[in-house]
Amino acid sequence: MAIQIPLALMALASMAQQTDTTVTVPAGARLDLTNRAGEIVVTAWDRNVVRIRAEHGSRDRIEIETRGSVVTIRARRRFGMPAIVDYELTVPVGMALKLDGIYAEIEVTGVEGDLRAESIEGDIRVRRAGSVSLGSVEGDISVDGANGTVRIHAIDGEIELSRIAGDVTVETIDGDITLDGIEATDVDVSTVDGDLLYRGAIRDGGTYRLTSHDGDVILAVSLEINATISVATFDGEFEPDPAFNVQLRNARPGRRFTFVLGSGSAQVELESFDGSIRLVRR
Repeated sequence: MAIQIPLALMALASMAQQTDTTVTVPAGARLDLTNRAGEIVVTAWDRNVVRIRAEHGSRDRIEIETRGSVVTIRARRRFGMPAIVDYELTVPVGMALKLDGIYAEIEVTGVEGDLRAESIEGDIRVRRAGSVSLGSVEGDISVDGANGTVRIHAIDGEIELSRIAGDVTVETIDGDITLDGIEATDVDVSTVDGDLLYRGAIRDGGTYRLTSHDGDVILAVSLEINATISVATFDGEFEPDPAFNVQLRNARPGRRFTFVLGSGSAQVELESFDGSIRLVRR
């Protein structure tokens, strides 16, 4: 999505100026960056050095402080608040990151340390990561390739996760959720107003909860799964692919019913108050 930066902020920006500096950091260091408005773009390299490049107004200065193993980056202005700052950072591949923004787009690629990123208004995009925790009030969130736990909390925006090898928790109020290529033992995903698609593994002994209040829920899995599946929909239909040979009893709208595929080892809950639930072959 395109960020709508208030005109008052844009008016504060003056002639563009660039900062380009490097900081040597100890192994296991963490970076903490807050940006009021603009972009935060982070990539990784195999050096214990953080490179900070920033484009900002001529009255703004970029302050970099290192205390112990924490590197803190802030934009300052003698009077008033900095306007728009665009950051481009290169960090050690294993560095932990804490990135916060208000009117900010955030993009992180190839960083394997724990990542926490939040933006009030702006998209968040992550590629090739470790464990991530992301939050947005108004903006889309996408993660493509993560080897660790993924936790996402959002208010208004689309959420897309792909190629995730780790447990997943997603909560959003207004937006579709798409999970593709998921390898997890514990998945808990819910949206109030949006469709939900899960395409991935159902592991023996795992727990999977997929819930939408006002939207369809689609579970796309292998025919060889071993799961006990609980289905509940008040104003919708349950549509299983005939290939699964599902045997249903007391399957009526407004009631919860359960059936078993294979050994029934995994526990799967599918719920939609006002939408259909589909079980399809992956």
